[in-house]
Amino acid sequence: MSRLLPVSLSLAGLALCLGCPAKVPTPEQQATPTPATPEVTATEDPRVVRDGDDLYAAESAPRPLPGQPALGSGKPDTSNGVCKLFAPKLEEPHCCPFETGFDAERVQQLCGHALYMGESLHQSCGYFFLPDMNGSAPVSMRGSKINREDVSEAAADHDLRLGRLTNNDAFESTPIPGVEGAVWSQADGLNWAFLPGWSSVRLISWADDACPRDAMPEVLKLIAEAKQPPENAPRPDLLPKARQ
Repeated sequence: MSRLLPVSLSLAGLALCLGCPAKVPTPEQQATPTPATPEVTATEDPRVVRDGDDLYAAESAPRPLPGQPALGSGKPDTSNGVCKLFAPKLEEPHCCPFETGFDAERVQQLCGHALYMGESLHQSCGYFFLPDMNGSAPVSMRGSKINREDVSEAAADHDLRLGRLTNNDAFESTPIPGVEGAVWSQADGLNWAFLPGWSSVRLISWADDACPRDAMPEVLKLIAEAKQPPENAPRPDLLPKARQ
């Protein structure tokens, strides 16, 4: 009999879901940003980048020199003209090539975060926030579209896997209060929600510290009720936004 992976590692892997690939402009295709005057000037602040004698807000900083981290890696960046790009550790971050109904500004308000840092694709779309300006690490939620049309079927597959991983035969996703047709589950500090309303089920996953639990039903309702984008429709904004 094969050994199970530690629950925390196994569950973290389940929080990622394959997305649909799409082209994002290469650094050579991206326009050079115009330097902006930052609101903060402390050079030790991670939101500020020094270039010679000049200081820039991190998201408005000039291109890195060859050999330095790629745009969006470790610092927010909007110079690609497609999205506000951010990934804490990815060597070559890319914008999310598909919409999930996520709304960065509204989720930031609902969860009480200080700043939306940006997005990046790593199997699923990651949306990153800074909880406060007191040195806290970024937190994230992940969104994806999965190859299922029915929420109950998608949740049943998920529940079966989680039940085996947690040795809990009774593991079961339950209805989300106030979000019709949606279900969620929780294990080992991780959370999953399956949302209806589009041609394919959407999966939202997050760790407990990504948003207060009592705020998540409203967050998930916002995402669930977003209109599905028309085929090949351009993004509505640099920041992910729920279509109305």
